[in-house]
Amino acid sequence: MKKKRTLSILFVCSLVFAVLAHLFFLKEWTDGQYMLGSNDGLQQMVTFKKLLYQQYTDGNFFYSYQFGLGGGTYSQLAFYFSTSLVFLLTTVVVFVLESVHVIETTDIIFWAKAAVFISICRLTLILFVTTYLFRYMKMNWLPAFIGAGVYGLSIMYYRHVTYWEFFADAMLWMPLLVFGIEKIMREGRSGWFIFAVAVTFFDNFYFAYVHLLFVVIYVTLRLIIRLEADEAAGWQHVKLFVIGGLIGAGM
Repeated sequence: MKKKRTLSILFVCSLVFAVLAHLFFLKEWTDGQYMLGSNDGLQQMVTFKKLLYQQYTDGNFFYSYQFGLGGGTYSQLAFYFSTSLVFLLTTVVVFVLESVHVIETTDIIFWAKAAVFISICRLTLILFVTTYLFRYMKMNWLPAFIGAGVYGLSIMYYRHVTYWEFFADAMLWMPLLVFGIEKIMREGRSGWFIFAVAVTFFDNFYFAYVHLLFVVIYVTLRLIIRLEADEAAGWQHVKLFVIGGLIGAGM
């Protein structure tokens, strides 16, 4: 019960902090300015969101005549949002709200207006997960939350959200990967690592490749630098990382 209450407080604090971090964009939103940059932000991101939402809600999950013979909605738009878990969850929420007439239209303007609120939700999750990671690494609550804020509120996050929104999703999966690594190093349990690898590969293969480079460097350093005296032998960890990584990638 105490742990649930603590996590609830952490989630609320993360949400409040995420809203405060978007105050400028919320003010601009009230003036008709949206959290979108020029070029790709306006020409591609919201356009493909509208297209994908229409395709998915029409039941065209894997094939559409709009892409020609043999064209697949899922495969040909995988670089954009078709595999983005954040967008897929957003699609479900928007579809439900549209079905009960809370939302009247889902045109390009709607997706432009929604960008700041989606960003707030994403940043809330980033702050929550990263703080929990630091707490697992035995940091005190305040330093853990501040560290999560430094990570989540970096200029790269806002840059990605503004110009290439799905790039910002990668910042959500990185702390999950680190959490999975630490679970193996400290407890010898690979479940979270397998889950994080699977999610990263599914969400975007390009991000998975970049994350792989980070994971190799981080794991190498952790095998050399032990943070806990009772950590198991290095070869046992290597075995878990290799097997867990292959299972996660194969899922």
